[in-house]
Amino acid sequence: MRKTTMLMGLLLAIAGGAAFGPWGAERPQAAAAGREPSQWAADDIREASAHNLMPSWATGRYGSIITREQFAELAVLLYETLTDQHLDDPVTNPFKDTRNFYAALGYKLGFVNGASSGRFDPKSPVTREQMALVLYNAIGKAGIRDQMKAEPIESFADADKIAGWSRKAVGAMAASGLMQGSIRSNAVYFTPQGEATVEQAAVLVNRIREQYGAIRASSEEELLEAVRRGYAPVVSDERMAETYRAAQLALRHVVEPGMSDYEKELAIHDYLVLHTAYDEANYRQGTVPDDSYSAYGALVKGIAVCQGYANAANLLLNMAGIEAHIVTGTVGGEPHAWNKIRLEGDYYNLDVTWDDPVPDKQGRVYYGYFNVTDEELRQDHEWIDNGLPAATGTMFNYYRVNQLMAADPLQFETKVEEAIANRDPMLTVKRAFTSAKDIEPLKAAVFRSGAVQSFECAFGSGGVVTLTFRYF
Repeated sequence: MRKTTMLMGLLLAIAGGAAFGPWGAERPQAAAAGREPSQWAADDIREASAHNLMPSWATGRYGSIITREQFAELAVLLYETLTDQHLDDPVTNPFKDTRNFYAALGYKLGFVNGASSGRFDPKSPVTREQMALVLYNAIGKAGIRDQMKAEPIESFADADKIAGWSRKAVGAMAASGLMQGSIRSNAVYFTPQGEATVEQAAVLVNRIREQYGAIRASSEEELLEAVRRGYAPVVSDERMAETYRAAQLALRHVVEPGMSDYEKELAIHDYLVLHTAYDEANYRQGTVPDDSYSAYGALVKGIAVCQGYANAANLLLNMAGIEAHIVTGTVGGEPHAWNKIRLEGDYYNLDVTWDDPVPDKQGRVYYGYFNVTDEELRQDHEWIDNGLPAATGTMFNYYRVNQLMAADPLQFETKVEEAIANRDPMLTVKRAFTSAKDIEPLKAAVFRSGAVQSFECAFGSGGVVTLTFRYF
């Protein structure tokens, strides 16, 4: 959320105040039809109107110089939008020269101040440095100032003309790309005492909303998109709110401070496999409910099909700060979904669904599809290029990281023998020498010691084999 603060003139505190009679301004409605704004401002003006940031008086006045009283209205409307609330009208009026309740609301919130004791000076124009400080302080009041960049103002040719009380605000607003200077004589000038038009102020307010405002999510698609863009969404739908809470709880449970992105991904992968069962019965009968196609099914109900796994993985990975995308294609001619992720500049495929045993086996996790290349995945997956970068990374493949690679049959048999000697319940190895899904050559290595009563075998992508042992 961001807020806006208007420090005009001396910013003097005004004590007391008279009780309000009739207000001198009404709550604005969307701007009515009228003269169009400048072409460069048109899109922002339309967005501002759609978010209830444009008062009706602005229609046909886009090129007029905006006054302090008018800017107070924009500031309060922005505050309400950013904080997702509708403020109650103030009871008292601290100013002698205006009855505009937006000025009083802004004063009550602490980001609109008077020009002198008891006076607001409503018809005076707003200067650029005053606007910068107002908006900077409002963003701080909203608790999101830490998202802004900080930059000194020496890059402006007229930096010495910027008042001391506005220098930090001007630097932050410029560094964050919200307010820019103009070029004259091969130099950039901020023009701190310059005035602003209605449309310039409206564009600025809308861009603050766009950059720092809350994103509302009432569907899973909107929730996934908001999180992908790095926002903490305002979730109005109870089902989506439950999904988002479950995702936050899962991350608190498995992600620890200091983890690398690979470790976060691994923790998320394991959490989903261990807490979600594939909805096999409904899939076979063709009766899969909508919930099983969603992150809600995976995270809240604990049962899903591939789309639910992929949605949940995408949600958790993006919330953890890892770039992730959903990929759709087919396996064996059947529709399928998985994820493509980015670690340290390289892309990998992650198929959580195929790493979850079916039927579900408590405590069992496979890694055959954990960070594999496109080439490896195409052994059993098919998809049409959707514009995402090719997955060519190998450094963060699970088997390479954990030194579970077998370069030849002898190395593989040695790992099998060591696992059995330790009576490990499971062994997973990536065989570089073959990708054949043939269980017969494994039997001799497994039963040689005489300690194994039976075993199960699961084959993954790229030569991965996972053995589970039952001992005498």
